Amino acid sequence: MRQSQLFGKSTRAVSSEVKSKGLEYLIRGGFIRESSSGRFYLLPLGLRVQERICAIVEDEMNRVGAQRMLAPVLHPIELWEETNRTSSVSFELMRVRDRSERSFVLGGTAEEMLVALVRQFAISAKDLPFCLYQFSTKFRDELRARGGMLRAREFLMKDGYSFHASKEDFERFYREISESYLRIFKRLDLLARIVESDNGYMGGDYCHEFVVDHSLGESRYFVSHDETKAIHEDLVNKMGEAERSGLTERAGIEVGNIFQLGTWYSDRMKGAEFTGSDGKSHRYYMGCYGIGIGRTLSTIAELYSDDRGLRWPKGSSPFSLHLIALGQDSEVIEAADKLYRGLSEKGGSVLYDDRELSVGVKFADADLIGIHERVIVSRRLLERGVFEVVNRFTGEGREVSEGEVMSRV
Repeated sequence: MRQSQLFGKSTRAVSSEVKSKGLEYLIRGGFIRESSSGRFYLLPLGLRVQERICAIVEDEMNRVGAQRMLAPVLHPIELWEETNRTSSVSFELMRVRDRSERSFVLGGTAEEMLVALVRQFAISAKDLPFCLYQFSTKFRDELRARGGMLRAREFLMKDGYSFHASKEDFERFYREISESYLRIFKRLDLLARIVESDNGYMGGDYCHEFVVDHSLGESRYFVSHDETKAIHEDLVNKMGEAERSGLTERAGIEVGNIFQLGTWYSDRMKGAEFTGSDGKSHRYYMGCYGIGIGRTLSTIAELYSDDRGLRWPKGSSPFSLHLIALGQDSEVIEAADKLYRGLSEKGGSVLYDDRELSVGVKFADADLIGIHERVIVSRRLLERGVFEVVNRFTGEGREVSEGEVMSRV
């Protein structure tokens, strides 16, 4: 991508209502723009980051045997009425009617929809277990959206739902999913802590949040003195004074969660059953698994920035390389063009700053956008037959040959 053609130019000013560096840089760098309160445009740069995150999540979900699908955004309200969750969820449901006056809700979570899908099939014990997941837009009519993409009214979520014949099989898969989530966040350079939590309106008996420590986070939890156990404040508040002693309070951003649902939904939704090996009908034992994609993106931006801009880790960087031609010398432009064509032909993910702007402006924008590595082309470097590669993440730079640049893709 030639930067002269990239939609979404950098800006130096943001609203005084923007309180965090990460959100400021996402706006200034041309990654996002707000449409209305709690709803955001993802501009080309922002969408590329989101797609990098989704690719890692998809890879790890496929690794545990989950299958990707997609459910409608509009959920028939009668499904939510089956489980009596039209009034029990902790967020206000957004409701719409079609021209036939049939009522729907805009999905905030999709347990009912997936159970309604699965019960259309004649499932037997030999078909179990299976896990279905999707990347879908979720809607939460929050009273007050705040924190930018950390608490939005409309956002992308990876939500997955597993169906099992037994509690024991579910518990095996629950551990497997937990490990896969830790791998996902590690690949995104996020240190996520598993926090024992309350299921709330989701149903079931227990759940765990994946929390990244940060002062902007709304998740309050407590850790034991030896750091081996973390418990959400909702559960700590139910403890006695003696149980709470020795616990230290922390704050963090919830980037994912996993829920034991048991038979909570299959107990309430007629026909949510499979045929067992004994020939009888049995209720599904279920689990639910979510990752907030936009929230994860925003968390990375908050954690990985400095006083000049963003510093994307390799796993989430919108491009692998930021190619920057310094000056308008014809030899520099020719060399940069040639390198860009070569990298592109190899399938490289490259943003090429071909704009006719000063060196200072180009470097300032490069720092702001924060692509993991940049490749500098200048007359001084060409005279020595080299290019300079600078790692935005670490700040380290070194001179390399053209072949070494090509090998980076």
